[in-house]
Amino acid sequence: ERADHHGNIATNPMITPHAAQVIAGVFKNRWRTLMSVDDLIAEVIGLCEDLGVADNTYFLFSSDHGFQLGEFNMLMDKRHVYEWDSRIHLLARGPGISRGATFAAPATQVDLAATFLDLAGLAPPPDRFDGRSL
Repeated sequence: ERADHHGNIATNPMITPHAAQVIAGVFKNRWRTLMSVDDLIAEVIGLCEDLGVADNTYFLFSSDHGFQLGEFNMLMDKRHVYEWDSRIHLLARGPGISRGATFAAPATQVDLAATFLDLAGLAPPPDRFDGRSL
């Protein structure tokens, strides 16, 4: 129920049929793009397996959290403090990472550079990094 939400969420008018059609098109195109990314990731992992280096290679994937596409009648937005607006994912595969492992401690993208250096066995210069290794 929108009335239970804050500010403009509760008071925005319903989206128009045309807006819903545009949102559906954007959504479909995002899935098409994601499918091509999946294909590329499979090819890279397959090549690493063929070369015999997959077991000592880290594969890391993250992205932006994207936009709402019609949720709560927001056309395309991400300025609200809903879970899907404030969290992003990081998928990782590699030596020492167990299948299905999760990381519950809070982290931000500023932590990624320190994490990548740590995975490479390098210490981030403390005077140049705000992040910490995950």
